[in-house]
Amino acid sequence: MFGVRLSSLFTSRWMAVLWAVLVILTAIQFVGTSDKDDSSATAGTVTDRQKGAIDSLSDCRPEN
Repeated sequence: MFGVRLSSLFTSRWMAVLWAVLVILTAIQFVGTSDKDDSSATAGTVTDRQKGAIDSLSDCRPEN
C-alpha cells in the first residue's frame, strides 16, 4: 500500500535494518524528546493531572 511491499523489503537484512531504523526515527519525530529534567516524577508516582485524566475516562464507561 505504501512504498515497498513488505515481502520484498525483508528479503534483504540490510533493508530490514534500514526499515527498522526509519520506523524508530519516525516515532522519535512524532513523539519528540523531553528537554526538561523531570527528576521529581518517578515511574511509580501518578500526578494529579494523570489521576484526573484516569477519573474522567472511568466516568465515561457504561455501567453494567
